[in-house]
Amino acid sequence: MTHPLAVANCNIDMESLISDQNRSIATLAITTLLKTGNESSVDRLMKQITNFMSDIADEFKIVVVEAIRSLCLKFPQKYRTL
Repeated sequence: MTHPLAVANCNIDMESLISDQNRSIATLAITTLLKTGNESSVDRLMKQITNFMSDIADEFKIVVVEAIRSLCLKFPQKYRTL
């Protein structure tokens, strides 16, 4: 949250963690990507999240929804996708 540009360099590597069997790791990866991603990655991430949300527990869904909310505030022009 405090240094998103430092983490943004790892975004490509983190995308593979979205499909990790450990849902805690996958949730951390997706929320980090949502919080550090750029506008061009929003569409791709939202497609991956659709499948991801059905596989996780409710407490993880809350974390992901909060990350999507912060993304909405960051990129208001992407409201239709979000």
